[in-house]
Amino acid sequence: MDNFKKCTWLYIGTQDVWALFIIVLYLSKYSKMKLGKPHEKPEFNDATYFTMLFAAGIGIGLFYFGVAEPIWHLEPGHYGNRYYARYSDNQRAQDAMNVTFFHWGIHGWIVYVLVGLLLGFLSYRKGLPMTMRSCFYPLLGDRIYGWMGDFIDILSIVCNMFGVCTSLGLGVIQLNAGFKRLNRNIEFSTTNQIITIWGVTVLATGSVISGLKLGIRRLSEICFSIGMVLMLIVLFYDDTWYLLNLYVQSIGYYLQYVVQIGFHTDAFAQLSNAPDKLQASDWMNDWTIFYWGWWIAWCPFVGMFMAKISRGRTIREFINATLAASLFYTFLWLTIFGGAGLRMERNAAMANITCSSPLGGSNATQNFKGLYRLSCRGKNDMWFDLMDQYGDPWRIPVCLVPDCSDSGSLVIDCLSANGDPDPPVPQRVFWALTEGATATALLYAGGADALQALQAVSIAAGLPYTILLCFMCVSLWRAVQMEAGDLDPNGPQFSVSLFNPIIWPSCRGVFKLLLATVAPCHDGGGVHLPVNGISYVGWAVLFLFFGVATAIRTGIREEDGIQGNMVEDFFVVMLLYPFAAYQMDQHVLNHRQTKMNGDVEHGHVCENPAPKVNSDTK
Repeated sequence: MDNFKKCTWLYIGTQDVWALFIIVLYLSKYSKMKLGKPHEKPEFNDATYFTMLFAAGIGIGLFYFGVAEPIWHLEPGHYGNRYYARYSDNQRAQDAMNVTFFHWGIHGWIVYVLVGLLLGFLSYRKGLPMTMRSCFYPLLGDRIYGWMGDFIDILSIVCNMFGVCTSLGLGVIQLNAGFKRLNRNIEFSTTNQIITIWGVTVLATGSVISGLKLGIRRLSEICFSIGMVLMLIVLFYDDTWYLLNLYVQSIGYYLQYVVQIGFHTDAFAQLSNAPDKLQASDWMNDWTIFYWGWWIAWCPFVGMFMAKISRGRTIREFINATLAASLFYTFLWLTIFGGAGLRMERNAAMANITCSSPLGGSNATQNFKGLYRLSCRGKNDMWFDLMDQYGDPWRIPVCLVPDCSDSGSLVIDCLSANGDPDPPVPQRVFWALTEGATATALLYAGGADALQALQAVSIAAGLPYTILLCFMCVSLWRAVQMEAGDLDPNGPQFSVSLFNPIIWPSCRGVFKLLLATVAPCHDGGGVHLPVNGISYVGWAVLFLFFGVATAIRTGIREEDGIQGNMVEDFFVVMLLYPFAAYQMDQHVLNHRQTKMNGDVEHGHVCENPAPKVNSDTK
């Protein structure tokens, strides 16, 4: 996991950029456009629509982290995070809620919104297939139906599979802990967790076979209703006025600090060289980066599922439902369960309950006057410890696990069927079973470190998709501009495609691509210097080249009126510089040849432009 520290800037920075982009889109004139034809109405009513969004998007995660995460942030161990021993106990408790809100707030949901918007807009308004390759149609055109589109869909299936399996693994680990509390003879073991996976898989398979409008819809409504009952029980059973106060207060703190915490990368802490040793060098990697990788790995699944149920809604309505409404409900859930957990932790400390206490301690099987010292308890026990004081409602969350799995199976079915909205039943069964098998393999291989293995897989799956999401922003903006008539899709373009050397391969094209790869400036060779640290000089020169190439590409755009901007040019040059170099070279040559042909046709002599020639001379 240490290698992912090098990607902190990328994960943090891109989430901020995507959030700003969606805000700009929401405030623009394009937000009135519908995900569908102008006359179409929403397919699902608002209540059903919201329940499906919630159950598919974050249902399992809220049960798993709703109580545990605020407790972990409150009592992280000796300098387990940057807030430890920094303020009073009251401020530390508020910081714990603030960080929890951050991980489940705008920066998380934004990836779902981006993918869902783009896919729904292009599918329902332009008639493109409901598959991830369609997201890049404004950039690649019909080339999405070739190998590039296949690559995008395969990557989406992999990300979707790992993202769903991460949550499925987290869910069954917690279910195993719950079953053990029901029956002490049931062991907390990988074997029992695998058995639980296949029980959930059977339920999910039945749901996905019945389809979106029956099985998945009804299961979502049932699970959401049960979750609401649970949440209201805790709200009214616990200290209601404290929880309502905490909800209002925490939203205020979140709005005040969202920009600051949203750009925080723990730059100094990750150096691990603080003279006073007051640092938590692994906290960012273990928490925020894991979360962003997890959200991104889920975005093909949840984004496509959101698009499937959003036909007939405007862009602004979509953002309101998937971002604003979902955020306030998520924050309410986290406040009620997380706030109740913090209250129990503080009361347990006042009651002198410690980790070694026989009642309410780390290994205790019974509470002390309804209290557990949650910070001493296992991560899979905290939710049940909290709910134990209210009676039996903690037995309920089993339904959200199959609801997540069946939605994920349906999305993978559609991806593998090239966007078919009603994939064959055998294919639905195959992917539902494959999800179960993948989650089983991850848990079996991980053993005691199963969660860490799932976290690593989640982040690894999300990293390549981070790059694609950046291009999706460009694609969505172009799509709405073209639809509004502000951008001509048939306007000036580069004379050759970016991927021309591999779409239309030739000996000359392949040679030029290889030359651009090893010598983009056409130097014709390199010099090997056995100097210590010369590789870092090479990196500096490489990025200097990226800057120069970006300036050249932008200059070509401006001279020939080609649509685009400098940011696009930079990412194209940085990520695909051999193709960019080839494209610019061929475009300039073709442009020069076209100009020369035009001069000859109109009687102009480029070598000696001074003498005037009759314009009718051929």
